[in-house]
Amino acid sequence: MKKLSLILLMCLAVAACRPIGSLVPASGRAFQGQLIGPDQLDRLPRVATRVRAGDVLRIVRDAQDPASMDLRNMVEDSQSQLYTVRPDGTFSFRYAGRIEAAGKTPDEIALELRGKLEAYYREPGVTVNIQASPSNRLVIGGAVRLPTPIDLTSVTTLEQALFAAGGLLPSADPSRVVLLRQDVHDRYQVFYFDLSRMLEPREGGRATFSFQRGDVLFVPKSTAGNWADGTDVYFNQLLPFTRAIGISINKSAD
Repeated sequence: MKKLSLILLMCLAVAACRPIGSLVPASGRAFQGQLIGPDQLDRLPRVATRVRAGDVLRIVRDAQDPASMDLRNMVEDSQSQLYTVRPDGTFSFRYAGRIEAAGKTPDEIALELRGKLEAYYREPGVTVNIQASPSNRLVIGGAVRLPTPIDLTSVTTLEQALFAAGGLLPSADPSRVVLLRQDVHDRYQVFYFDLSRMLEPREGGRATFSFQRGDVLFVPKSTAGNWADGTDVYFNQLLPFTRAIGISINKSAD
């Protein structure tokens, strides 16, 4: 009997620890104050896209100077339009040298390049765009069938993201979905919303919500779902351990 009591105490102690899958906002009135509605979610501030390490930039000269361009230079320019930002956040551009790119917008990089190219071109202006970005993703996790990073070049809206993730699990709690979004200082701000309200039909149509790079969408589990996980993780997986140390909960001790 003492061994059985020991096992039950161990299960309760471990179950008291909250796993990451049960991330939820504060309960009660505080939680209600944190919820935002569909209209508020659609009006969340969008942060300007900034270059990050690993991004591929497409840089095109706005005008060519025929007096100083020969055929060789024209060929070199046409073949050197893509630049990959190094892990240290820089890239090198002909005549401009090393450019600090990470954390800047494409327009800010274009302005810096213009200043450095003025000594070489009569028309030093350039246009900078992000051609490809490994970080251009949304991360969706929690109680969804396929928790995974999703490329935002193919998925942009809430509905598309949910379909790409295979939909919600039966254990999901759609009433308190968590959105983490980076601000201008790359710090995550946390927002909670009721997914069922986002998806309900409205007169005149329903405005959709669009993601931006770096967003994290987390669908928590309901209380019943967490209890089911607790049974599996803290009880069923504990049985091999108890057998390994010679304790059985199927037999009562005198």
